[in-house]
Amino acid sequence: MNKQTKSIFYIGQMVLCLFLFNQSVLQGQDTKKIIKIEASEALQEVAGHLEGLEKHLNISFENSGSIKLGAYIQNLNFEDAYNKHYPHCYGVLVTGLIRGGNAQKAGLIKGDIIMEFDGEKVLFENHLLSLRDSKSINDTVELTLFRNEKILTKILTLNPPQPKMDKDGKVIIKNKKKSVGYGGGGPMAMIIEYDLGINGILEANGFTGLDMPLIIYGGGGSGNIGKGLFIGGMGGGTQLIQQIPFTNSETNEQGYKRYQLDFGFGGVTVIKKLPLFSEKVILDFGILMGGGQTRLTMATTDGNYSWENVIQDMNTNVFQIEKNFMVYRPSAGIMVRVTDWFGITVNAGYLGTFSPNNEWKDTNFDFTVGGNTPNNIGHLSYSIGAWFGH
Repeated sequence: MNKQTKSIFYIGQMVLCLFLFNQSVLQGQDTKKIIKIEASEALQEVAGHLEGLEKHLNISFENSGSIKLGAYIQNLNFEDAYNKHYPHCYGVLVTGLIRGGNAQKAGLIKGDIIMEFDGEKVLFENHLLSLRDSKSINDTVELTLFRNEKILTKILTLNPPQPKMDKDGKVIIKNKKKSVGYGGGGPMAMIIEYDLGINGILEANGFTGLDMPLIIYGGGGSGNIGKGLFIGGMGGGTQLIQQIPFTNSETNEQGYKRYQLDFGFGGVTVIKKLPLFSEKVILDFGILMGGGQTRLTMATTDGNYSWENVIQDMNTNVFQIEKNFMVYRPSAGIMVRVTDWFGITVNAGYLGTFSPNNEWKDTNFDFTVGGNTPNNIGHLSYSIGAWFGH
């Protein structure tokens, strides 16, 4: 993204923070204070990204009074006053400080009770905020505090928040560091060096047996959950079709034979990614757990279809058998990032399947197919694909 685009993005982020602040009124004071701080940080980031564009954009930022004090505060209740041996019925409790904020610079600490603000007794939280908002940026005020049964005075300067600068005086922009190999996905092709074990039935019916290896097309994607770990999904499949002419030996009629093989699998992936030499070359180690299916459909027909025919007169027959299984695939691979949003991935793994039994089922009548059943898949597999990140 160019500088103008980034600026628009961060302005949107700022608006979102301010919206959340308004909504947080229904969620309690602590949430409201946190959102205020986030809105302040968003303002600073916007200011940094707009550096150098002031000639083109007539934008200015006013420092919100909510960030001048630099402390988290709440109304003082009876239990707080009793525990601290505080003898008065007014004041506001400091529950936390913003690091580097005005209150911390003035010497306030968590647990202080603010009794007076510039000579006026502080009655409750909103009263203190109104006293603060009555001042201007860079004003200096005297605070009277109660701490450890002693009354102290501190001088507080209401400085605006200052963005961090580098040695050249430029604003330091803190960009959130993305995890190596950050989330994305794309299409892939996988090669399995395995014979599905159905060439016998294909060749017995006049078809050409399957050539190995089997090529599967699919894709996947994943999202980062922290510390280089990603959770996502992956799946793929293939469909092979062959149709041949044949002559019925009894009727001498011409017809066709056809088979269709459908194979596919999919599941959830857990992946660990590590940089190799640089973040443009990334190693990954993962495992897929899911399920799949192999289905074989075979048919013969003379092609004489008619709405008036009944089934026994059609000289057409079809059978379909299938097998469901669980699938697992441990793998290791490498991704080379060509650009920030595009890369090439290759990996190798063991594609294994498991079924509680080794049966194939006829799908029309739910009968078990007898005879020598083809084995489950369990062999090496290799994939190559494109990665599109975000």
